[in-house]
Amino acid sequence: MNTGFEFWGGRKIASNAGGSYICGQVKQKPWVICLEKPYLNELSIDHRPKGIPYGPTGLRPDRSENFGFKNLKGELHRLAEIPELAEDPALYGLVSKINQPETGLLTIGCVSGPAINEDRGFRFSGYVEFAFNDADKIADAADYFPVFFHFDRALHVDKFAEQVRFDWELKPANFVEADTGGYTMTIIINTAFHKTEATARVAWNTALDWLGDFLSSVPPESDDSRRLYPRRVVTAA
Repeated sequence: MNTGFEFWGGRKIASNAGGSYICGQVKQKPWVICLEKPYLNELSIDHRPKGIPYGPTGLRPDRSENFGFKNLKGELHRLAEIPELAEDPALYGLVSKINQPETGLLTIGCVSGPAINEDRGFRFSGYVEFAFNDADKIADAADYFPVFFHFDRALHVDKFAEQVRFDWELKPANFVEADTGGYTMTIIINTAFHKTEATARVAWNTALDWLGDFLSSVPPESDDSRRLYPRRVVTAA
């Protein structure tokens, strides 16, 4: 009897720091999810630091292009300038929700695209990287854990039904314009293989819509004096 499904193989996508992930290939054996819980949600740490903002770095290993950091917090009109969002309405919606003025987060980078495997079917994969929009909150890595924890609890309580893997990666970062260091969080999202691209797209759209609704609920700090973006303009008296 078939008691689960496997994530195996998959294309590489690159993080904005220049590293790469094997989407769906985490260990040297197939990853199987029991049908009692069709999703997987895990947290790890990537110790490689990065600087923000960063410029274009050219082609990623999957042949997509990294166009560099663009701040969207307080500048949602710039969503149209992000090439990674042009062909993926679900990713566009996720990034838009995170950067709304009433949230306490901002996005750092993102990418997505369909992965087609003739033997296994159709699958979507990608990532979104975000940070707290507060210099004090990003300084302590522990502040990110409650976001991961409550997301995991929400998946369980609401019985999230899509066959999707969420890999959260904490990464050290230096926010140059704010002259402060801290951490960002990347969520790598992979759907299972599907018989058709349409059903894979449904799983992808559902996962990103659900994730966007959750992350948009993270509130801003009551004191905005330590926000990262929009940058405060200090004028002489």
